[in-house]
Amino acid sequence: MNIKIKKHIYDFSRVSYVDEGEEYLCEQKEIIDCSLGVNPFGCSRTISDNKELFNIESLNNYPQYPYTKIREELSEYWSDIAKISSENIRLGCGSMGILSTINMLFVDKEYSILGYCPQFSEYITDVKSQGGRYEYIELKDNINFKFDADKLINKMNDRHQAIYIDNPNNPTGQVIPLTELIKVIEAAEKMNIAVVIDEAYGEFMDRNNSVISLINKYSNLFVIRTFSKGFGLAGIRVGYVVCNKSLLEYFKKVELPFSINTISYNIASAALRDSEFIKDSIYKIKDAKNRLIGECSKIKILETSLETPIMLMMHPNKEVDLYKAFMKNNVVTESGQCFIGLRKNFVRLRVPRNIDALIEVVKKIEDDIVS
Repeated sequence: MNIKIKKHIYDFSRVSYVDEGEEYLCEQKEIIDCSLGVNPFGCSRTISDNKELFNIESLNNYPQYPYTKIREELSEYWSDIAKISSENIRLGCGSMGILSTINMLFVDKEYSILGYCPQFSEYITDVKSQGGRYEYIELKDNINFKFDADKLINKMNDRHQAIYIDNPNNPTGQVIPLTELIKVIEAAEKMNIAVVIDEAYGEFMDRNNSVISLINKYSNLFVIRTFSKGFGLAGIRVGYVVCNKSLLEYFKKVELPFSINTISYNIASAALRDSEFIKDSIYKIKDAKNRLIGECSKIKILETSLETPIMLMMHPNKEVDLYKAFMKNNVVTESGQCFIGLRKNFVRLRVPRNIDALIEVVKKIEDDIVS
């Protein structure tokens, strides 16, 4: 039997840093989990202590699509930096669900999506799985993988449908300044190219650096946010997109209804009311990350922000598999080989709750490095 699968799928090879084996590893008590990019300090107590949010009887009904109440709450949440309404916002299944929906608007075999590397691998995989082409500029370790707006702008041409930028960047955790992003957005607008800014880790940077503040100024801008990272709610799978109303009309044509469930809806709404939780998390992350970086004398830390929980580490010996070196010491990270432009001597590491145990492991690995 010869099932007529889309032709591009035959040659498509899925690349992901989500390792099916890591689920088992991270359940082991002796393991220090520094893998997936969650908030190491959990979620707000206003959620865990509120049993009414987990109303089982509500599961018999569909969610109140199109989620008008929480969209209004989100517009209020951003009212200090942008004049937006519920008509600028749509919800979806995590930031990845939103990105995949946006790709339905732009991915075309005749054109390409432009990005830079290293960046969020799952987005690149989704572009290719939809039959699209992904082009990129490569950031270099000799400049600490610092983002270069001018280099990206120089790469733009008429065959690009959209530009993808994650800010803060995954895997480095660096925050790209708003001024650099404006340069890219303006250059792209002149060429009728959409710009997709993925702010999945955005709760860990200054709110004034969010391009949500630019929604009413530029006609080509999509901004993606999620409750998975800063709010510590990766399990509820709720994300949202913010853009101007004309772009949102196109998004609504291809989105799936009822993409988030009633309990997730209620939890996300409650999370917006506890801003102190995120502030406290950032304080703890900054302290832990600063301590960890201070202990690294041989392992190199690439461009990063202290407020973001993720970071990119590089072993000085290109032949060393740094992922395996950490695993040998019961620490689960994400291998650099899961990101374009990185090698096996890199890992993306997420700050854990217990930073002291991780520091001891880093000291052991560094002790094995020959000067």
